Amino acid sequence: MAQLILSPLAVTAGESFNTGTEAFKQGKYKKALKYFEVEVESGNNSAKLRYNIGVTLMKLKRYSAATIYFHGLLNDAKWRDLARYNLALAAERDKRNLIAAKHYRIVREGAATEKLRNMAAHRLNYLAGDNRGEKELPWLATMSLSAGRDDNAFALHNEILSDSTIGADNFAELFAWGQYRLSGTKNNGWRVHGYGFGRKYEEYENLDLASVRTALSRDRQWLGWNTELGLAAEMVTLGGEPVSRQALLLAKMAKAWGRSLVSFTFSPGYYSGGEEYAYLDGWRQRAELSWQRPVFFTETRLFYRYDDNDREGQEKIGGDYYSYSPARHALGGNLDWKISPKWHLSTGIEYRRSLYGEKNRITDSQGNVDSYQRESDRIRSWMGAKYRITPNFSVSGKYQHIDNEENRDVYTYDKSEFSLGIGYTF
Repeated sequence: MAQLILSPLAVTAGESFNTGTEAFKQGKYKKALKYFEVEVESGNNSAKLRYNIGVTLMKLKRYSAATIYFHGLLNDAKWRDLARYNLALAAERDKRNLIAAKHYRIVREGAATEKLRNMAAHRLNYLAGDNRGEKELPWLATMSLSAGRDDNAFALHNEILSDSTIGADNFAELFAWGQYRLSGTKNNGWRVHGYGFGRKYEEYENLDLASVRTALSRDRQWLGWNTELGLAAEMVTLGGEPVSRQALLLAKMAKAWGRSLVSFTFSPGYYSGGEEYAYLDGWRQRAELSWQRPVFFTETRLFYRYDDNDREGQEKIGGDYYSYSPARHALGGNLDWKISPKWHLSTGIEYRRSLYGEKNRITDSQGNVDSYQRESDRIRSWMGAKYRITPNFSVSGKYQHIDNEENRDVYTYDKSEFSLGIGYTF
């Protein structure tokens, strides 16, 4: 990657500011920031000071904090272009390339100086993968291996678990994802991509879960949106036996709006459960709308997801029937906080409401028929931490809790999982 160029610090007359400027020139960025903050407390609110605080925060890799200062200068004619260019740099370094490209284009097309216009054009070419000698690799992959414990692997009603240790089990997980660009660039080209996931329990082998997906996608820009359209095939196994085979359409649109990134995904697909799981045969439609934006020192994401299922359902001997066709509404959000170049914290919560389209029909031992429609409310919360040992290698930990309440107690449960793992990006 090319060396990112930060604009030089400006100079003001304040004593604290001058001391901070000297500290900056010596590479003592924390000391420089301290003196700049003292200057602010003394009443100096000049554009020069705010700009230099932003540049110092960039050097400290506090990109979200830096953007606050640069955004405040976009209405200042003297500092607008430099502030916009640094906003692009902050977004690029924070791996928000859609937002970075938007700011670079504005600078390239309207900056007052030729130097800034050329610098912005250079970064745009790099992001597009067209910069000779700096062209991006056609492939990208990541892999992680973790181990943890699930205190309710079967997701059973708590009263059924007569002993707190029943249903608890240790597990190991392996996840791998990768893509290869067949032609073109990330903004206009073809790529193949896919992932594999496996969870193996220590005791309950019948709960071992695995899935693998492969896909072909076309990426391009349309009316200012970055779009993806593709086809995917996926297979899922449970306890070593095939549960479903899926064919899916992948569609996504994403666009930067100011400091925010808005995206919409739509993924209809057909599921085939095979001979033993024929009751899962049918269609599934999933759509998601998300909004992402830097807020203070975090990256905030909010989302709404709608999931509609039209499955065959399971009819048993004697006339009993179980529906597998829920319509689900999920609303949630998560916060990502890069507290340092090496430490990354995250937390989130999701509320999901499910209503099954058909009524279950159950006959008890007395011959009485109970007909009801399943409804559930689930809250899932999580928190995690990652420590980056090298740019490619990291260790991480995660805790997750699920609380599921249904209108039939037998389906009500709660469970917690925690895991520790390692990851590598190629």
